[in-house]
This record gives sequence, C-alpha cells and structure tokens, in this order.
Amino acid sequence: MAKKNMRQEIIIDMDEFIVTYAAILLDPNQNLSELVYNTAKEDITKWDDLFHDQGFGRKNKFINIGRGYLRDAQNLDAEEAEKQGDQLAQEAIDYLGKHTDFFEKWRTD
Repeated sequence: MAKKNMRQEIIIDMDEFIVTYAAILLDPNQNLSELVYNTAKEDITKWDDLFHDQGFGRKNKFINIGRGYLRDAQNLDAEEAEKQGDQLAQEAIDYLGKHTDFFEKWRTD
C-alpha cells in the first residue's frame, strides 16, 4: 500500500510542478490545469510548443521528477527508470485530466 501512495504522491508532485511552470510562462488568468492537460493528452511533446522552451518544462519540470523517484524509491538504474518514467508520465497526465479542478484550485488559492 505504501508504494501505491508514494507513486500517487509523485504523480501529484509532477502535476503541481508542470502547472506551476505553466503559470510562470502563460497567462495565469486562464485555467492552466485544463490547458496543460488538453495540450498533452494526445502527445506530451506538444508542451514544447505551448511553453516555447525546446522541451525544458516537459523534461525538467515533469519527466525527470518521475524518473528521479523511480531511481531513488525503487532502486532502478537509469535505463529502466527512463522506460518506466514514460509510463509514469502518462499516468500523471491522466491524473491531471481527472483532477483539473483540484489543481486549478490549488494553484489559485
């Protein structure tokens, strides 16, 4: 049970980091949680165009957070963490999509 809770916590962290990053670069008066989700739900690399950052946000503010968790918490080597990190990133995007209201309230409170 603890591993599942830890995985959910890192997913929430990933989503919080990317929504916060969006608020720095984009109009904070928009529903950024929804915008970030809608942009990435089909293809995460579309964030690169949204943020105009050559992938910095996608890699450093989202994917690397998950990979770091996988390496540290599950003692995975870098190659395996990269493979599983892609799955974790998709889970985080899906979670964001189901909880955009929560993340938007969190961001604006």
